[in-house]
Amino acid sequence: MRILHVLDHSLPLHSGYSFRSQSILLAQRARGWSVAAVTSPKHEADFGPGAPAHEVIGGIPFYRTGATRVSRIPFVGERALIDALARRIEEAAAIESPDVLHAHSPVLTALAALQAARKLRLPVVYEIRAFWEDAAVDHGTYAEGSWKYRLTRAAETWACRRVDRITVLCGGLVEDLAGRGIPRDRMTIIGNGIDPDRFAPAAPDEEYRRVWDLEGKRVAAFLGSFYRYEGLDLLLEAYARIRNRFPDLVILLVGGGETERELKERARSLGIHDRVVFSGRIPQDSIPGVYTLADVLVYPRYDMRLTRLAPLVGSLGSR
Repeated sequence: MRILHVLDHSLPLHSGYSFRSQSILLAQRARGWSVAAVTSPKHEADFGPGAPAHEVIGGIPFYRTGATRVSRIPFVGERALIDALARRIEEAAAIESPDVLHAHSPVLTALAALQAARKLRLPVVYEIRAFWEDAAVDHGTYAEGSWKYRLTRAAETWACRRVDRITVLCGGLVEDLAGRGIPRDRMTIIGNGIDPDRFAPAAPDEEYRRVWDLEGKRVAAFLGSFYRYEGLDLLLEAYARIRNRFPDLVILLVGGGETERELKERARSLGIHDRVVFSGRIPQDSIPGVYTLADVLVYPRYDMRLTRLAPLVGSLGSR
């Protein structure tokens, strides 16, 4: 079996999306399958200048599409992205000779994969981690129920009716798609998980304890991507209310993302910046030892359609 994956972005960019994607690729390779991946122009948008056109990460080849122009006219930029990505899929397929295309959220990658698949005469598997229209609401791109929201939702439904198989993170996504008329027997749930060999119980990371000045303190920690829907602003506000009652308690925020600057400013405005540790990104190999530093893990999250449909979703790749 030879599989060509179509991704929004990938390592070396750090996100839940990237880590899940890499784990899938490595697991498929461990089964003896041949895997490669193509990333959309969103990869270059996040990586910045200097992203190579082709690279090998963990023994897996990644084909980069390259940046496309951003347009202020609704969906013109998205159309350009789809066309460029479809062309790059065809170029990668000429080298890798895949038996199947495996597209991952958001829907733009599925639309590009379907466009390329028509020429390549290949089946398409579409993995939905969350719906792009709901991610756009969280990012403030447009409002739920707006014409842009409805159009994006229609594109998602259109793609789901045309791909050969759909995988989703959880039952909530199955129920939503079934309500749109997508047959349940075409959907398979493949939830998030961990590799127990990599995330086994570990001793506390004493070096990080020293660097972050956590000795003798109680630690409430969040490890993940700083997206708006994670509700980390709620965590800071709640902590500001109780800090005087718990003088030995500190907040440890491990990771980064789109709201990092806002959160730092909020911590300062609340007068708690000296009790909140922003660690930045850390190597994945260090995470088990950092988990052990925490007395409690805190994942506030906003109650919204995105988080209700896909609890504990990873990064969606929608910017």
